[in-house]
Amino acid sequence: MTELFDWEFATNYRDPMRPVLLRGGCAAWSACQRWSPEYFEKVAGSMIVPTKTLDGSEIKVSSWELAKYARFVMESPSCHDGASSLNARAAPYCHDIPLLGLVESLAEDCQPFPVNFVSSSYRRHWWRYTQFFMGPEGTVTPLHFDTLLSHNLFFQIFGAKQFTILPPSQATRCARRGWRWFDVDPEQPDYVRFPQYKRATPLVITVNPGDILYMPPGTLHHVRSLSASISFNIDFHTNRSVLDALTQADKGMPKEVIFYNAVTALAVISNVPEAITFPLYRPYLSYVS
Repeated sequence: MTELFDWEFATNYRDPMRPVLLRGGCAAWSACQRWSPEYFEKVAGSMIVPTKTLDGSEIKVSSWELAKYARFVMESPSCHDGASSLNARAAPYCHDIPLLGLVESLAEDCQPFPVNFVSSSYRRHWWRYTQFFMGPEGTVTPLHFDTLLSHNLFFQIFGAKQFTILPPSQATRCARRGWRWFDVDPEQPDYVRFPQYKRATPLVITVNPGDILYMPPGTLHHVRSLSASISFNIDFHTNRSVLDALTQADKGMPKEVIFYNAVTALAVISNVPEAITFPLYRPYLSYVS
């Protein structure tokens, strides 16, 4: 990939809030050569991690030893042969966990990290703000947007994922449920139940190992693992995005989300030291919504 300078990313994508796929954007990282389920079995196998399973519209959380979960991922059969989205949702999925913040040596595998892509308050300890994903082929995260209405910088390390994304302006066509989930399945849309989805314009993107995907605040996305997969992302706010998010506090935003956005505003806008704000923000990294 041609090097994308920090100012180009900010000017052309982050600030105008335009999604972009940076092919090979992190392909030179050691992580893209080292990370695999076997690698995590070795470096953090004794750690207990949460996994999430979708039971209808309810998210159930269970605990696994990471070594056992890594073996589960390696031994899971291919889901290509007729596996449904329902079965894929039933698979336990290790996602949205702050693993790099718990095993900080992992950040050394992710250099050079594009720290200037994110706001200044995140840069010194960027790995603390990341959330980690590992799961078997076929794992599905249904259509949703990121709960803080933050920017999403996503790094695919091992395996591939398919994203179906839609702009926030099309949320009304996707049968919103609660704060951030949607009932439409973009892979098998039911136009009888959801006729407005006929007017939606989803974009399907395959994100391969070494790719970086940027999604602006409020982007709807449905994600399927095309193989066993390992990735992580960082949710971050700018002055504009956190103020925009707080203006939606009275539109069904959960009180916990309002709190985390208020804490972020202290860091991003008021420059309150990280030593004060991060302990208040840390629970977000394991928050289930």
